[in-house]
Amino acid sequence: MPKVRIGANNVKLDDVTWNSLRKRTQDILHDFRPLGAKQVNLRLNESEQEANLPVFIDWIALPSVSAKLAKRSPEPDIGKYRLGEATPSKVYIDGVKQAGKKIIERDWTCDQLLKEKRVESKLAVQKAGLMYQKFIGVIAGEKAAWRCVGLLTISFEKKPKKAHLDEVEKKMRQLASWPENPKSDPVKSAFVNYLEQVFILGGPLLKGL
Repeated sequence: MPKVRIGANNVKLDDVTWNSLRKRTQDILHDFRPLGAKQVNLRLNESEQEANLPVFIDWIALPSVSAKLAKRSPEPDIGKYRLGEATPSKVYIDGVKQAGKKIIERDWTCDQLLKEKRVESKLAVQKAGLMYQKFIGVIAGEKAAWRCVGLLTISFEKKPKKAHLDEVEKKMRQLASWPENPKSDPVKSAFVNYLEQVFILGGPLLKGL
């Protein structure tokens, strides 16, 4: 099966591919739920491009969150509705730049931070009351040519306590195939292997990994 090309407002997934992708995002949410997570979304860079233009690939939340949003939107599945949507994002740029080094956080209860949201942003997570998010750059590719190919986001109602937050970050690093230390090579997760099999990936080369 040919790999899927990622383009702004142009991502075509057949039913089999969509169902396999959704299963993986559901599994991620299920894995993080005991730590307080209530929503997960994945954005990937455009295929064979180095510019940081985020393209939505999936968006999934717990039923209680989806029910809140259903009162505000006629769209029953935000993930399907936003598939291929490309909206520039400061936090995306920050997350890509820090791939392999730092997990980005946003506490949207801060009015000043909320101002960085563009008018085009649907603010879906904030409308559902999920005001704390962690963002991690996803690393893929071959040795000496590692790229940050996108951003995985985990959302919470509020910032988890330190013990849970440490576990959240550990799991996120493993999912995103970060190196265990600055001198080691990234170890590809099953999730990153899946993305490489399904999509033609793009993104900036990561120097120093």
